[in-house]
Amino acid sequence: MPKASLKQPKIVYPSGVKEINNDLSTDDLVRRLKECAQSFQNMSQEDDNSAYIPLAMHLASENFLEHPSKDVRLLIACCIADVFRVFAPDAPYKDPEQLKAIFYFFIEQLQGLEDPKDTIFKRYFYLLENLAWVKTFNICIELEENQQIFTKLFHLIFSIVNDNHSTKVKNFMLDMMCPLILEADTISQPMLDIILDQIVEPKKTQNKNSYNLSRDIIKRTQVTLEPYVHAFFNNALILGKVESILLPKLYDLIYELNAICPSMLTAILPQ
Repeated sequence: MPKASLKQPKIVYPSGVKEINNDLSTDDLVRRLKECAQSFQNMSQEDDNSAYIPLAMHLASENFLEHPSKDVRLLIACCIADVFRVFAPDAPYKDPEQLKAIFYFFIEQLQGLEDPKDTIFKRYFYLLENLAWVKTFNICIELEENQQIFTKLFHLIFSIVNDNHSTKVKNFMLDMMCPLILEADTISQPMLDIILDQIVEPKKTQNKNSYNLSRDIIKRTQVTLEPYVHAFFNNALILGKVESILLPKLYDLIYELNAICPSMLTAILPQ
């Protein structure tokens, strides 16, 4: 007898939201996704939202994550971010590969924060605020590739932060980034590099905003970073066993760290 095919769970849409599929024109898809995003935005963790799990899975399908329209991708990102919020701490996405794809997708969408004058910046800001508030990226700590994901996220944020960003935007960036250091099981050398590289030349002068962001991250996460910074200097200065983009800048780095957080270097510098 042939095996019975697994029946796909029925996709239930919130009231007023029409079916969302890839056969729609981009304009129609955007229109429906706006309604869907608004519905997810209005959902509370206190409600029983389990009926929307099939919809959450549907929205995270490859077709939508890789849609050619940036408006579609942004709306999908906002919907998925709200899925994480609404279902926290038990998001419906369980497969590590799917989670990895979703978080790389989030990082790509956060690129849109670069221009606060963009007509849809408000929605990019909503995405950032949501991800920071819910600490969504912390879910990645359980993934094997968490350090690669975090390094990519930090690289993006450092590259886009600029004078046009309000203090509020920069604070949400910090709120999203710092827990990934404070709560991670480890901090890789590339991750440490990307943070420390912002405080030495040429980046210190090229982008004062990334310097300030890195400085604030270092101050907020000093206790967690300290053993990794000590190990780095020990390996670089004494053992000569470390691969890092910072090797040519060691003494500049000591100078800058001493200016930002002198207590971090007490075990390294002679008293």
